[in-house]
Amino acid sequence: MRFGIGIARIGVLAGVGAVLALAGCGSGVYGTSGQVTGFALTGRVMGGQRPIAGAAISLYAAGTTGYGTGAVDLLGGTAVTSDTNGNFSIPNSYTCPSASTPVYLVSSGGDPGSGVNSSAVLMLPVGSCSDLSTLGQANISEVSSVAAVYGLGQFMTPGSTAVGTSSTNVTGLLNAYATVFNLIDPSTGYARTTTPAGNGTVPQNALNTLANVMAACVNTTSGSGACNTLFTAATPIGGVAPTDTLSAMLNIARNPGLNVKTLYDLSVARATFQPSLAGKPNDLTLSIEYTGGGLNRGQLIAVDGAGNVWVPNAVDPGTLSEFSPTGAALSPSTGFTGGGLSYPEAVAIDLSGYVWAANEGNGSLSKHSSSGTAISGSNGFTMAGMLYPYAVAVDGAGNIFSANGNNTVSKMSDGGAPLALFQGGGLDVPYAIAIDNSENVWIANGNRTPAADSVSKFSNGGSPAAIGAYTGGGLSTPVGVAVDATGDVWLSNFGAPTVSKLSSTGAPLSGAGYATPNETSAIAVDGSNTVWTANLDGSVSHFADSGTALSPATGYVTPGATAAVGIAVDASGNVWMTDFYVNSLFEYVGAASPTVVPMALAVKNQRLGMMP
Repeated sequence: MRFGIGIARIGVLAGVGAVLALAGCGSGVYGTSGQVTGFALTGRVMGGQRPIAGAAISLYAAGTTGYGTGAVDLLGGTAVTSDTNGNFSIPNSYTCPSASTPVYLVSSGGDPGSGVNSSAVLMLPVGSCSDLSTLGQANISEVSSVAAVYGLGQFMTPGSTAVGTSSTNVTGLLNAYATVFNLIDPSTGYARTTTPAGNGTVPQNALNTLANVMAACVNTTSGSGACNTLFTAATPIGGVAPTDTLSAMLNIARNPGLNVKTLYDLSVARATFQPSLAGKPNDLTLSIEYTGGGLNRGQLIAVDGAGNVWVPNAVDPGTLSEFSPTGAALSPSTGFTGGGLSYPEAVAIDLSGYVWAANEGNGSLSKHSSSGTAISGSNGFTMAGMLYPYAVAVDGAGNIFSANGNNTVSKMSDGGAPLALFQGGGLDVPYAIAIDNSENVWIANGNRTPAADSVSKFSNGGSPAAIGAYTGGGLSTPVGVAVDATGDVWLSNFGAPTVSKLSSTGAPLSGAGYATPNETSAIAVDGSNTVWTANLDGSVSHFADSGTALSPATGYVTPGATAAVGIAVDASGNVWMTDFYVNSLFEYVGAASPTVVPMALAVKNQRLGMMP
């Protein structure tokens, strides 16, 4: 099994040495319905606990012509104005592109009681156009704004209120909207304590703290000291200083390790929303912890085309857990079973949405439908020479590959028929596997002998790229592998607190390795070609493609996490992580760039490390 120093998968090394409907949303439009008349909407805009009078309230539809662009002003540029109590009313005289088009409200300027503040910009996503008929009062506040920019931040651009996605990632945006409503109740504007499905713990204290950071500026006047402090602290390194509160919070969401103390001190000065954090946090990420669905020693995870997260549970008989894009458990409390599951170490999703699991326990691969039904028989799919499969990957043609602990790599058809057995090429306890944009197969060799720290490369047909494996770059018991947009190969090291990087030809690029706060168990590349690692102390780290750390030296830390094992990025930009000891699934909301899922589709379309 992958994790747990003497237990689970890493232990093996020691022994061997309001949710939006997603149907029809994959194209460049929201649903299939045509234009519809809008619904009358009433609401209130508040700065902390004070009404904002004279604020300009606009209603927008999210765009589909590119990230952070293409939003449509449904009021035709004529905003409504809040009254002295912060109340506003929007008549039903506007037209929505479709009933399922996601919409959002923006409040600009106004007087929160201390004078006009043109820097005060707030936001509230309200779901689809049809959701407006049942919303009740729309409450715009700093809390709703924080939830908006964390959930939707990857679909926004600093300095603009536009929300938009590419025509090929509508599902990612809709899932991101649904995640916002995991954080807040749009009808009250307040932070939730648990997700609507009931199995997710919302970081209410952290969300309120960030809202207090915004309130420190909102509840003053333009050019105040609090606003100046916020805008300076929220300026990215080498970036442009924000000039409004929404852009400032968007910068914070995208750079959650930046100037944490200064921003936390602002929140203490304006502790309007409670409960809030009692002390300075490690970072300003927002993470949700999910339980249920049969989670039990979760290992390497994968995200399917709908945004569902699949977790293999390393028990015998083995199980699979499935969670919706909003973390709702879709698998039963015992997980999905059958199909030969036995200590499954990893899962991969094929081009048809089937889920494949690598079963260390019985030397097989299991296949399940997208609803969890076992497709393979009680013994799974097997072939001669395959033993101890630790990891699984799918290429652009739908073929299935497993990294096997007996120094082989197996290749099967999507029907489970044996196609090839790879040998040689320096294979030495193959422990992780990835396919690059050219369909080559990369293997992290997990033998714990220092001289064996290496990576092997094969053609798709099984020819080794070299007689021996590649070494260098600080490799130290590599147990995770991922390939980026340029073909460079990233490795997570269990033998040292580092990650390594090699070129597409195997040349070391990372010197002695890039430092992480602890040894690492898995690695992933997001849509901006930056790298994420799951660390054995429960943190995650984030690196630029140059190897520069984007996260603090401690990594990003989520409360409750103890031992990060698997890591994956979805098409909304959320980072998902399994934790071995607490049997939980964690979601860092909007922390990464949207990524093509499933990974096999990225390989097929040569989109590894690129946004969908």
